[in-house]
Amino acid sequence: RNLMKGTVTPRRQGVATVLKQQGYYNLFFMTHESQYDNMNAFLRTNGYDEIYAQENYPSDEVVNSFGVPDHYLFNYALPVINRVAAQHTHFMATILTISNHPPYILPQWMKPRTTEPETQIVEYADYCLGEFLAQARRQPWYDRTIFVILADHGKLVGEADSELPQSYNHIPCIIFGPGVEKGVYDGLATQVDVMPTLMGLLNMSYTYDGFGVDLLRERRDKVFYTSDTHIVARDSARLYLYSPAMEKSFYYDVTEGRRLQQTTDSAHYGDLRRYVFAMEQTAEYLQRHE
Repeated sequence: RNLMKGTVTPRRQGVATVLKQQGYYNLFFMTHESQYDNMNAFLRTNGYDEIYAQENYPSDEVVNSFGVPDHYLFNYALPVINRVAAQHTHFMATILTISNHPPYILPQWMKPRTTEPETQIVEYADYCLGEFLAQARRQPWYDRTIFVILADHGKLVGEADSELPQSYNHIPCIIFGPGVEKGVYDGLATQVDVMPTLMGLLNMSYTYDGFGVDLLRERRDKVFYTSDTHIVARDSARLYLYSPAMEKSFYYDVTEGRRLQQTTDSAHYGDLRRYVFAMEQTAEYLQRHE
């Protein structure tokens, strides 16, 4: 199962490693087996002190190949967090839920208002998160904790609007807690911006060789992202996509409602093309010279 067994686990700079250097105690909770994607080795190498996975849970709580459901994971995590919060001045807990990955399995007690499985499972995930936050609100550590709610990826919603549909990469991010002003950031952002933004909220110095920015202090004019088969750069008006397998570029205008309109006029896409290839080459350089 673990195809990466015997490989060298890379050390990567991230939230957990920086916080650990600052004296934080770091926890990670997942629903499935810890060896999935070599997560156990990677997390232990990169700043996490305790990891909880399917091996730690009763076998009768496992509902599918992804392990235990969200409500069980949250209920399991809370007393562990309480113990660590009582023992350590500073901590970080990461909880990776996965119920909204098929096969969708709802507990019998869940009575969704919708009829489609894909929306029912969202109702369930939302309910579990809300219950956890309600329980957390009653804990002594709540008022000194910053919460980050973030997706790892999206999925196809509706019809594909490009070779790499926007919905695959359009994800929610919610940050709240002490020192976080209420508001909506409506500009461009990516997952790699979460770490610099969080470090800014914590007023914490750190060394960083990544691509993210503190979104509360700097507004992006463009972003880049990748999939297994495409690389993309976009700004508020245009999207450039390149397929290495096809050795072909695609050009899109971003119209009202952030809809995409394909065009063959490539005259105004040179900046985005140079940007995304520069970022890709920089990432490759950093990978080779870690």
